[in-house]
Amino acid sequence: MERPVRQAYLNMIAKQVGPVLRGHGFKRSHGTFRRISDAGHGAIIEFQGSTGSWGDTSLFYVNLGVATPSWLDWSQERFGGNQRDRPSASVAQWWTRLRAASRHSDGFDRWAIRSVEEADVCGAAVAGELSERVIPTFDALLAHYTHLDEALTDGRVDELVASFDARPPDPLNGIDHFRRLDHPYVAWMLSRRPVAIE
Repeated sequence: MERPVRQAYLNMIAKQVGPVLRGHGFKRSHGTFRRISDAGHGAIIEFQGSTGSWGDTSLFYVNLGVATPSWLDWSQERFGGNQRDRPSASVAQWWTRLRAASRHSDGFDRWAIRSVEEADVCGAAVAGELSERVIPTFDALLAHYTHLDEALTDGRVDELVASFDARPPDPLNGIDHFRRLDHPYVAWMLSRRPVAIE
């Protein structure tokens, strides 16, 4: 049975959001857009359909995440998979869901498209949020996490607490998985440092 609103949701991703994200260096694989820099930093935007969708309504989440290459290597050792080339938002150093604008919300944290005509307006809202708020936040957070990784690589653990406190503003209210000295990632990073030969 044809589901026009579901198809309008898929078209929104392909024809409205996709071109905007490609312009920012993202590549698409199914419902996930990834930007992997030459240095291996990952920025992830995942469109996740909700099981609460029905014939005349399409509900979805927009999952977001960023991670440095070292964090992705650590995640791959812990969880398996191909985190370096195909990271997911759920294993990132920073993760959140893009909150739906009130006009497009189902009253929870899901985006909602209730008609074919509404899909274009929703697509413009999603693309605007991603371009204007999400990607600048990604860039600022990746610079922050790169600084933390450099301190760990150099063995400057004493600088981490001040660096944690200097995290850039997060207008998206994400979950920062790396904000404490006793995080297992710290020990893993320090264990990879070359041993000095005397």
